[in-house]
Amino acid sequence: MNQLRKFFLRSIRYLSQIALLLLILLSIGCDAKPKKSKFHSSIFSRIKIIGNRGTAPGQFVKPRSIAVDLDDNVYVCDMTGRIQKFNQEGDYLLQWQMPQIERGRPKGMTLDHEGNIVVVEPHYSRINHFNKEGKLMSQWGAHGNNKGQLSFPRAIAIGNDGSAYVSEFQIIERVQKFQLNRKSVLFEIQGAGNADGQFNRAEGLSLSPEGNLFVADSCNHRIQVFSADGTFLKSIGKAGTARGEFSYPYDIRIDDVGNQYICEFGNSRLTILDSKGQVIELIGQAGSLPGEFNNPWSLALDSKGNLYVADSQNHRIQKLIRNKSLAEKNTSKDSAVTILKLENDNLTITN
Repeated sequence: MNQLRKFFLRSIRYLSQIALLLLILLSIGCDAKPKKSKFHSSIFSRIKIIGNRGTAPGQFVKPRSIAVDLDDNVYVCDMTGRIQKFNQEGDYLLQWQMPQIERGRPKGMTLDHEGNIVVVEPHYSRINHFNKEGKLMSQWGAHGNNKGQLSFPRAIAIGNDGSAYVSEFQIIERVQKFQLNRKSVLFEIQGAGNADGQFNRAEGLSLSPEGNLFVADSCNHRIQVFSADGTFLKSIGKAGTARGEFSYPYDIRIDDVGNQYICEFGNSRLTILDSKGQVIELIGQAGSLPGEFNNPWSLALDSKGNLYVADSQNHRIQKLIRNKSLAEKNTSKDSAVTILKLENDNLTITN
């Protein structure tokens, strides 16, 4: 009888604890207000979120590189080894699979001088040029660390004349400029270190309107700038979190007027500089809300000045829409795309 009484009392205490816990959770749920992203920008007015985590069409697993074609279609490669294509509204169009991913996945994309999509395969030391439907048009690269060979290429930029700038790291730290025939090298900048013209994991590349080469020297936490003939011009930034400082800048893009857009893998934010290297603004912070980032890896600009960000650890693409791009240009109702509007300095989700 005593055992039954003890069991009964323990049961009452247990049920009371559960009821109290439920009451606390309900109270928190009722009082909690939905978080809003504090998105502030003088350049961009709205954000689109494209995709979420998964392997289905329109979803991503750690997207790492982006390219935009002449029609403003967007191409994304992720850790599944796929290249997915979306229109400018964020609607999924098609995809193709890289044929070999056993050694590693693709990393690094751009548009070439003929309008083809360029995809870098670091682990295979080769560069691929695909048309807009995913057909392989050309492929080049020979493994090695001699001049004209490739060893773990990370990023590529194509000049108007078809010349190709390629960054490499790990076995050899360098940037090479290949002629159109891909066999002749116009210059090679190499050296591991933190002196001018040396690199510590050179990542993203971009060309300015004047033809200068900007290199995201990621583990040196800086941007290095070179002339078209490979002459060192200047270094921008240093390690840190303040304005004008960087933490692992992984990519850089430059618009038609020379503004520089930099994604910081370490600080999980974007830094935007003017053509003279002065900070215009900082965008974002670590997080998963719209306008926040989790290790952004790559950038792309379209013809309207909209900025695409490969928000890798959030498994999505964020499209920052330029102020002059008004809401009527964004009519997509696809469920994979969320349109966000700036209202009273806050972003709210609209269906």
